[in-house]
Amino acid sequence: MIKLVILGCFVCWMFIRQLSKSKPNSIWRIKLRRFSRYVLIAAVAWLITVAFGSVKYQIYTDKTFTYQGKAQTVFAWQENRLLPIKSFATPVLLSLDYQTAYPISDKTISVLAKQYPYEPYPLGIGQFLGTLLFFLLLLSYVSRHRHTDKKWQNAVESDTKSEYKNFIKWSRNNPLRLLHCKTMEKKAAKAMLSIDQRGRLKLEMYRQGYATHGLNSPFLEMLRAVVNSGHSNITVKAEHSNNVKVLSGMDDVSNFIANASALKPKLFMEKYVNRLLEIARNRETPSKFDPHVLNSHEYLRFTYPEPNIANQLLEKQLVSVLNQGKKRFIGDDIVQFNSQSDASTVLSDVCLEFTYMCNLERTDGERIAGMWGGDLAHKTITMDKVELPSGHMLWLVFGMFFSWRLVVDGVEVTTGNGYTLPDSNVCNLSRPTKRDMPAKSEVEKQIFEVVALSNVSSLFAQLMGLNKDNINNHMIKLNKETALDVKHQTEKSNQLAQSLEDALRGEALEELMLSSGKVLYEQNKQAIDAVIRDYIQNNGDTDTVMMIINLLGDSVPELTSGLLEIIGGSDE
Repeated sequence: MIKLVILGCFVCWMFIRQLSKSKPNSIWRIKLRRFSRYVLIAAVAWLITVAFGSVKYQIYTDKTFTYQGKAQTVFAWQENRLLPIKSFATPVLLSLDYQTAYPISDKTISVLAKQYPYEPYPLGIGQFLGTLLFFLLLLSYVSRHRHTDKKWQNAVESDTKSEYKNFIKWSRNNPLRLLHCKTMEKKAAKAMLSIDQRGRLKLEMYRQGYATHGLNSPFLEMLRAVVNSGHSNITVKAEHSNNVKVLSGMDDVSNFIANASALKPKLFMEKYVNRLLEIARNRETPSKFDPHVLNSHEYLRFTYPEPNIANQLLEKQLVSVLNQGKKRFIGDDIVQFNSQSDASTVLSDVCLEFTYMCNLERTDGERIAGMWGGDLAHKTITMDKVELPSGHMLWLVFGMFFSWRLVVDGVEVTTGNGYTLPDSNVCNLSRPTKRDMPAKSEVEKQIFEVVALSNVSSLFAQLMGLNKDNINNHMIKLNKETALDVKHQTEKSNQLAQSLEDALRGEALEELMLSSGKVLYEQNKQAIDAVIRDYIQNNGDTDTVMMIINLLGDSVPELTSGLLEIIGGSDE
């Protein structure tokens, strides 16, 4: 019988093992493999318990008894072989060939049990432990949460810190679940250390590559400072510079235009338009721009949004482009930029502070900051559901001056500044064209969002080390050719990132900790240099296009859907 049990267990285990090999990553195959291991261990425990456990009977041969006047018997205690203790032992009369057990009455038991007491068997403890092991195995299998394997597999396949943290959080919600997931938690901790180290290596590799091309990237230096500090969350704060003085009665608006126009948007627009009206009326030969100034209605003169709104919009754009950039260089897990104005943001010990000023009447290369004018093609318009006469309109296409500083644990780590001018091809998207418009303040927000995006894109290109003059002499073309270039560059960047991840993921954590970003750059020099050269040649167009897709989908749906169709949702 034992041989048949052994053979049956072995055949069952081989069948399940072979079946699970056909689809090793299938959840049900994983469960089958685990079930087969439980069965095999339980079978071995049972065999050992039966083979080396207690005897079946404790027999007293001192005296024989006649059972019902027919059979000669001796008194014995029949053991429970799985749990050989007195409570489970049964007094019986046993035939002299020890094959047949006869029951006896309670009265006879009370007499014979005193004459022939039960004696604990020396191997009973082993028998008990074997039984206990069997039941613990059964309990362990039954108590395991049915979603454990699926959740762990999702974490391993995604190979991100967020998924590993979600798994650990889920496993700790229940003490019993925690016992089952202890080994997985240790693996998750090692995997997260591996992710951090892979990110550091890639960052050092790109720093080496950019330095080789003569580029000093403040953004990469910021990332390096944050990674070395051990922090992962960076709070981004943007606010208008307060180092300016706004005088409501100021006659000369030059200073207003240069640095304080966005602090008092309505007052500025009033003074600026009055100055332009005076110039237009006194001009002997009218310019093409003068009719827009002379004939524009007040409700079609669009200024900046209020400073608190402008700060929020700018923070949103800075967070978008910074997260887009860090994903390219160190992955999506190690650091995360968050907007201070976002209600869900928990303030961290790392803060990247931007102060800015908006200015007009500036020219550099092909880029110009100033007031734009145009006229609507409709006879009437509706603004906030109120019908109004159409006509000429004015709106602001501004440049920006940025100062930034990175503060880690209360210590200023790095500072810098940059001056940006808008790309007119991007700013054309800000032109109001629809007959039905929302409230004037909403239109001003939409215009600011587009123009600020162009400035932020230029700022990030400078943060990546690109030359400001080259940026200002470049205008993006929002067409199919540019989209294909972005697609090509993004694919190359993604392929490089994937090949690096595949190579580094296969290394043990100890080997990763000893690796060098410089060596990694030398090993992948050709591919890295190609990605950096493409970025230099297109003057940061990739980031501009991705920002348009990510942030202006509602404002220019046709353009963003067309770009997405070509690019294929890259970089996401």
